Amino acid sequence: MRLVYLLVAFLLTHSTLAQTTPFRKQIDALFKQASPKPQVLLLGTFHFAGEQVDANTTPADLRVNILSPTRQAQVEEVINQIARFKPTKIAIEASPNSKNYIDSVYSAYRKGKFQGDKLVRVDDELYQIGFKLAERLGHSELFPIDAQPFRIRFSPADSLTMFTKYERQSDTTFIYWDKQYTTYSKLQDSLKYQSTVGDYLRFLNEEDTQARSIGRWLITTKKGTNREPIGADQFISRYYNRNLRIYSNIQRLVTSPSDRILVLYGNTHLYILKHLLKASPEFDLADTLGYLK
Repeated sequence: MRLVYLLVAFLLTHSTLAQTTPFRKQIDALFKQASPKPQVLLLGTFHFAGEQVDANTTPADLRVNILSPTRQAQVEEVINQIARFKPTKIAIEASPNSKNYIDSVYSAYRKGKFQGDKLVRVDDELYQIGFKLAERLGHSELFPIDAQPFRIRFSPADSLTMFTKYERQSDTTFIYWDKQYTTYSKLQDSLKYQSTVGDYLRFLNEEDTQARSIGRWLITTKKGTNREPIGADQFISRYYNRNLRIYSNIQRLVTSPSDRILVLYGNTHLYILKHLLKASPEFDLADTLGYLK
């Protein structure tokens, strides 16, 4: 009897598939383009300049000296790997308002007259990878695409105005995971210090690593109540909103279907940017780990 049931189920399944296959093919055809799509390579990085520029400051004894001969050789290896993508544009983590400044210092760099300043340090990833790769490829400019989250005046009914109301809300799981992520950050610092630049970039660009970077924010989204979901609203209005704005800046960079855009960005942004680019019908997403081999 069981054999008969399985046979009937098999026949019904295959009959259904036969009926739906033409529709699925038509649906797939809607999103296929005969012409090529712009390609994007997302390279998540750490802050080469000792991670002193944001909240993820690295202890002094674990800061990577990116200017040492050993590290410079490792950076050169990474540049060789990424150059194989043959980007036509390099997008960087800097404000579009700084475009004229970036253009001027990059022009000076190409002439051998720029050795870094307070805004573009010689030991940061923009200089070490962005400038060096752009010069090698003969690019005349780089493209700042950073964005900040929107800031508007919300109505008194909006939960974002109630942040302080839930600032001290008790949450044992948050306390637990906050400790886990604090330990994780320390382990990352040690791993970065012990690894080559290439090995650590491979670690940063792995799916699990990028998922964990957003996981630290997701433990805060239950803050508030069903009626006043301050945690979720804060995540949407700041973290997700900022990355969606960055993505829209990538969209506006496209001037040709043959564009190949390298996005050089702090790794904590990459999970959402990758999610958006994968879902977009406008782009093909390159395999970052494949280029870092």
